Amino acid sequence: MPKASASNPNIHRRFHDVATYVSELGGPNGRVIEKVLIANNGVGAVKAIRSIRRWAYEVFGDERAISFVVMATPEDLKSNAEYIRMGDVIIDVPGGSNNHNYANVTLIVELARLHGVQAVWAGW
Repeated sequence: MPKASASNPNIHRRFHDVATYVSELGGPNGRVIEKVLIANNGVGAVKAIRSIRRWAYEVFGDERAISFVVMATPEDLKSNAEYIRMGDVIIDVPGGSNNHNYANVTLIVELARLHGVQAVWAGW
């Protein structure tokens, strides 16, 4: 991680919340991400949630500064997938092929709007 310097005094600085972080670092007004839809399952979803929670803890002192809405098929629920346990909100989606859930762009956009998320993580 880069060291703090006169040219970059914000390294290792804590912020009160996400809105303050965006504002003080010159981000555009109204472009604050506080809720993310996880439109994927498995290890990738777990790694994304863990990484963002770690960053949120380091920057805000609160790993829950960013909340996660996770999509879950009946198969994922039955397997008690770890990413589901990590989510703040769980959305039941149809099972079967990915065309019915994680690769269904229309469904993902509809769920993002319905749940008021500011970003979608669709995997890698």
